[in-house]
Amino acid sequence: MEETLKDQSKQAHNRSRPAPGQGVRKITLQDQAPDCEMVINGPAYRLEEIVAGKSVVDIGCGYGRNRAVVEAAGGTWTGVEPFEGGAHTVRGDAENLPFPDESFDVAVMDAVLEHVPDVGRAFAETARVLKPGGVFVGYVAFMECFHEISYSHLSYKALEHYAALNGMKLERVSGGSAFGIDYHLNVILFPLPFRLGRKAVAACIRGIFRLKSRLAYFGLRYRRKMPAAEARNTAALYYKVECLRQSNGFGYVIRKLP
Repeated sequence: MEETLKDQSKQAHNRSRPAPGQGVRKITLQDQAPDCEMVINGPAYRLEEIVAGKSVVDIGCGYGRNRAVVEAAGGTWTGVEPFEGGAHTVRGDAENLPFPDESFDVAVMDAVLEHVPDVGRAFAETARVLKPGGVFVGYVAFMECFHEISYSHLSYKALEHYAALNGMKLERVSGGSAFGIDYHLNVILFPLPFRLGRKAVAACIRGIFRLKSRLAYFGLRYRRKMPAAEARNTAALYYKVECLRQSNGFGYVIRKLP
């Protein structure tokens, strides 16, 4: 009898336990979405437009590939590298920028943030050297595997969080042109050429999310009796969030508030 009661108690306890990964509060689609414009399978910004006539600091500039773009657009370019480089760069790192406050209109970190040990400090320094209304743009890894020396592969919510902590606002984020799945296939299959195959896999993933979005619309519309416009907007948001959640990385535009 005692064993039976123990078994029943254990079964009741197991039924009350949440599924693995399920928290104590319900997370909605709106909670998961960033509070900004979302661009799927397209660029978050065009560098030549952002830097036109502006003073630009290119943090982690490498060999300075952005210099020609900035100068062709009438901007002034300053490159920063933590290692000994050419005469085109200033010696410094993202966590300790060697410039006075409010020195630049635009800050660029292209595939750099994941290689910075103290991301919070890098955001604080970027905000410090930007003029009010200035923009911080770039790309950051998310679903990429460990590469070179990478520390913090950031989600779009992390970009939003660090921006807000430092008096800035995430205005636009892009993703969905490449995903963690096709990226890792590319790494696994190297040195075999997989460029076209990778694009095909990414297109299939977007197609799956698009199909799920259409099915979600019908479920919201006819099972939950949601108004057509609301169901359409919710299904579209689902597509964008799913693309971002699985993205290889993110392009971003962050603006320093006045």
